[in-house]
Amino acid sequence: MTCFEEVFIVPLKPISMASQSPQPVAHLLQNDDGSWEVHDLKDHLIHVAEKAAEFADEFGNGDWAKAAGQLHDLGKYNPRWQEYIRRSNGDYSEENNGQD
Repeated sequence: MTCFEEVFIVPLKPISMASQSPQPVAHLLQNDDGSWEVHDLKDHLIHVAEKAAEFADEFGNGDWAKAAGQLHDLGKYNPRWQEYIRRSNGDYSEENNGQD
């Protein structure tokens, strides 16, 4: 096993697609009225990549910064991480597996 595999390969328990959230989220924010504002993960990665590229273009490294922006939260696609985000933000219930 390489160092990369030791650090980044995490054994996952099998899950059904039905138990996954239909929309992977980067962040959740509860509004004053109790509703949830969802920051879609794909949109988050795209916008961070664009912003990072803008800043780094000043010194000729926009392409590297864009790649880093696209990758910086990629691990949040892991179903267990999605569950953690929802549980730690309160948007989770055991009855419907976190799909409030």
